[in-house]
Amino acid sequence: MGCYLAAGTGRQVRFEGKINKAKNREILDENLLQSTQDLRLGRRFPFQQDNDPKHTAKTMQEWLWDKSLNVLEWPS
Repeated sequence: MGCYLAAGTGRQVRFEGKINKAKNREILDENLLQSTQDLRLGRRFPFQQDNDPKHTAKTMQEWLWDKSLNVLEWPS
């Protein structure tokens, strides 16, 4: 799993098995914002993910809201 941005490549995460909503949130929590800091993007960057159920889960949506992330709308 990785973070790819116009400013460069963020942290890469190696994992085994499947990623569920809890693991997805943990990976983002530990790596996404740190990647944007490393790349000096600040807090105003577009975040994109597909409509996989782990991405659209209520707990994930709340996490994104709490972090004030600018999430791009993405069709199914």
